[in-house]
Amino acid sequence: MTQFKSREITKIYIALVDGHPPTPSGRIEAPIERDIHHRTQMAVGMRGQGKPAISEYLELQRFRDHSLLEVHLITGRTHQIRVHLKYIGVPVVGDTIYGHRHPSINLERNFLHAKSLAVKLPGDRVPMTFEAPLPDELNAILLGLEKDER
Repeated sequence: MTQFKSREITKIYIALVDGHPPTPSGRIEAPIERDIHHRTQMAVGMRGQGKPAISEYLELQRFRDHSLLEVHLITGRTHQIRVHLKYIGVPVVGDTIYGHRHPSINLERNFLHAKSLAVKLPGDRVPMTFEAPLPDELNAILLGLEKDER
């Protein structure tokens, strides 16, 4: 737990987003707070309030209407990736809370996947990295987008 608080854990996610980010890579530094209009949601703190939140992204692949991003969390706030990507104008595909009410791709979930986590196990000095392959249903979406691009 202390590694989370001291930001010693490396967390990397894969996200398919609607549209294209403003730059192929970037850093989003925008505080996150509870949404004043929807108390069950989070939002970027527009009044200078909220907890500090930092995300970095890299565009891995660009499609006509979507981009595949790798997102590295520097901090770990509730719904941080979804809120930050919405903030820069590229909501996560399938996210009907922070994104489009009607998803651009027929998907029963958000296209957001925890790719890897690096953490020091008790007694270890060097972090161990745990990786999870992209689920078949998300891979199928990417293959469909690639096919459509041809």
